[in-house]
This record gives sequence, structure tokens and C-alpha cells, in this order.
Amino acid sequence: MPSPEDALAQLKAFEDHYGYPVDWMRALLASSPRAFEALNAVHPAAQHRERLAAPDYWVAKLAAVKVEDCGDCLQLNARLALEAGVPRAVVRAAVFDEALPDELEDVRAYAVAVAEHTDAPEDVEARVTARLDGGQLLELGLCIATGKLYPTIKRAAGYTRSCRLIEGI
Repeated sequence: MPSPEDALAQLKAFEDHYGYPVDWMRALLASSPRAFEALNAVHPAAQHRERLAAPDYWVAKLAAVKVEDCGDCLQLNARLALEAGVPRAVVRAAVFDEALPDELEDVRAYAVAVAEHTDAPEDVEARVTARLDGGQLLELGLCIATGKLYPTIKRAAGYTRSCRLIEGI
């Protein structure tokens, strides 16, 4: 684990680069360095994308974050999606619930259903499970689950801001 000073410097650099408020992470570091270290250990899983196409991954991630209604997290993930090369039009459509190409529309609907713990419409589930193999579906599950992680922690600690105007897309 980096020293507390190094961790604070890394948080500041992240905050400056993405415009994402990390006050909750600073509070976690101050109150429990071990909990902060444990959260950092989850970060690679939260960013893991090996088999899914970038648009599939990021549409699902954005859908999961939207379910959690954390505006700062949605803004961050929109920026990360753009940084990963997802076309701006796709990111914008995912964030603002605008029309997406059919395959991505299915991924969004499927991700929302999973994030909300509801059943996806049968036709959507059939198309998604026919297009994606078992490994991709597991990766999609990891993507959705970790998309909910940070907003959940922030909400529990009182740091969540509801969705608001998303900038730069």
C-alpha cells in the first residue's frame, strides 16, 4: 500500500484529471487505511474488460451506474468511456437514454434489469445470451456489479449526489 501521503497525492491527481470529487475516498483513507487498501484492491476488477467490446462494456457500466443515481459516478464513467474510445454519440445515448443501435439497446436493457434485480424481457435476454458467450456474460456481470459498488459506498456514507447535468458529452 502506498503511504498515506502518496495515496492522497494519487487521489488529488485522479480528482484533477477526471473532475471527480474524491472526498469520500479521503475520508475512507483517514478513517481506515485498511479499508481504503481493500477498496483499491477491487479497482482492477472494476475496470476489467477482456472479452466484451468496449461499447457493450461501457453501455452496461453506464446503465448500472444510472440505476444507482450517482451523478458524479455517472460523469466519471462517461469520461472513462470516452477515454476508452467509445464514440461520443454512444456515450451520450447511454447517459441520456437516447436511441442506441439494437445490440447496444439490448445490452442496456439487460444491464438495467440485472442492476435492478428484475428479469429482462425474454426477447432481450434471448438476444443478449445468443450474442455473448458464457465468459462475456460473466464479464458483463462483473461490469454491472462493480458499476454499483462505488455509488453504494458513497450513498451509505452520505456522499452521493443524484444524477445531474452531465458535462462534455
